[in-house]
Amino acid sequence: MLYLLNQLDGGEVHVLREAREMDVTERTIQRDLRDIELGGFPLYKSAPGVYKFVEGFSLKKMNLTDEEASLLLVLKDIVEPLGKPFQKPFELLRQKVLRSPEESPFYIKMPSGSQYKESKITRVLERGIIEHTEVRMSLAADPTRKLTYELKPLKIMNYDGFWYLLGINAYKEVRKFRLDRILDAINTDKPFKITKNIKKMLSESHNIWFGEKRDKIVSFIVPAQFAPYFKQKDYFPMQKIRKTVRNGDILVETRVCNYREIIPTMLSWLEHITLVSPVDFKQLICQIIRQADKRMK
Repeated sequence: MLYLLNQLDGGEVHVLREAREMDVTERTIQRDLRDIELGGFPLYKSAPGVYKFVEGFSLKKMNLTDEEASLLLVLKDIVEPLGKPFQKPFELLRQKVLRSPEESPFYIKMPSGSQYKESKITRVLERGIIEHTEVRMSLAADPTRKLTYELKPLKIMNYDGFWYLLGINAYKEVRKFRLDRILDAINTDKPFKITKNIKKMLSESHNIWFGEKRDKIVSFIVPAQFAPYFKQKDYFPMQKIRKTVRNGDILVETRVCNYREIIPTMLSWLEHITLVSPVDFKQLICQIIRQADKRMK
């Protein structure tokens, strides 16, 4: 149910697709959706076998965590046979879920961007991902030129508000494509096996510049006054504290596929930290600063 709640919050639930994804029957998905609706979450059927939250409703606006919202659905079945003494407190709890965001003491800023819109192209891509079949697609390289790709589609992703397709090309390379750049797509029905550890790759990613090989190691010194920030949060991919010196300074290391993964974050901390290695990354940062300084003069 927590999975379905998050799918609904992300856009919609396709009963057939989710049944295949979770390896259950369509009836099981429909039953869980019914329980979600009875639990107080406003749903509507936008198309045959497709369900959405009503316009304006979002889990992000709730005062509860995802886990608490999921537990709410389980509690409904528990309290109903217990009678009014338990049903009334449960109803108050349910109303808390639907309370307006202005009443919440919390505010979480989520990245804005384009909404995921289902289309003929996305249906082809989703089918290829679910059924593990290759797709052939045309991509806008520039206003006057388009390219054709045959791809093993793996995931549709959202980073920093933009939607991307992750896949493997004919050269067994992991590639990413902006959805809005894909002009058309067809399913070739050619099956493929996933040979990459996609879950690991995605879990280690911080932005769209991730890749397969994290063979670049960047290290830097963080002064003692800022060390607690890096002990409590991972600002960089695969961030590790390699050493703590007596004065409290720490040596931090990160592993990246592409320096672009860390340049924006590195620049935001550059006022306080000291780059140690590698030399080519230090030179790249200096070049960026010189070019920016030149443009501002």
